[in-house]
Amino acid sequence: MLQINRTKLIALAAFFALQSTSVLGFSSPRKISSSSRCNSGCLALRTASSTVQSDITTETNTKDTVAANDLATKLLATCAEYGQIGSKLTENQRSTVDDLACSLSSYSDPAPAQIDLRGTHELIYSAAPGGSSGALGPLVGKVSQTFLDDVRFINRVELFGGIVKIELYAERKVLDESRIRVKFKETVFSLFGNEVKRGDVKGSGVWNYKFSGLVNVDGEKMLLRVMETPSTFVIVQRD
Repeated sequence: MLQINRTKLIALAAFFALQSTSVLGFSSPRKISSSSRCNSGCLALRTASSTVQSDITTETNTKDTVAANDLATKLLATCAEYGQIGSKLTENQRSTVDDLACSLSSYSDPAPAQIDLRGTHELIYSAAPGGSSGALGPLVGKVSQTFLDDVRFINRVELFGGIVKIELYAERKVLDESRIRVKFKETVFSLFGNEVKRGDVKGSGVWNYKFSGLVNVDGEKMLLRVMETPSTFVIVQRD
């Protein structure tokens, strides 16, 4: 059975917290006048034109979906290969992730900052230094976001399978179609499921959405979000 010193765990949690403040009808033929023929002809042309335009739009949307899925697959595969903590990567590796994220931005849903967010989302990658990436010395915590409503959410880091848990409570405000302002409110430390410390936190920042949309990665549908805080964050919500 895993034996963990409670004092060391509390110390680790405190140390980590300092870093983490951070979707033609057919009819019978009839006799028609010349005027009716003209009107019918114009209608037929307009209908044909509309059909062609619809086909082109559908084809374009299909191509865009395929392109977004391909880029999302490459991005998530790269993050899985490099690891979630971008601050430990080389400059070239971080640039590779940033380039893929930038390429995805062309395929984002409109007004990505205004999308409805619910439930729990999983951090895949963060280039931010400190605890917000889940880094605690040699340890790597599981990082998630849980949205309580349109304003409140929790950034959560779990270590040792959830034995140590640090929760950063925050509020968000939409600034425009691509940006939100985030204000941090308080931090809660838990050990073995019991709260051991709670404290106010000061800090805020503007998060800029580079991409948000539903993607299909290796047959799995998920909501993918890519943001700059200004460090790059990659976050998913799986079905």
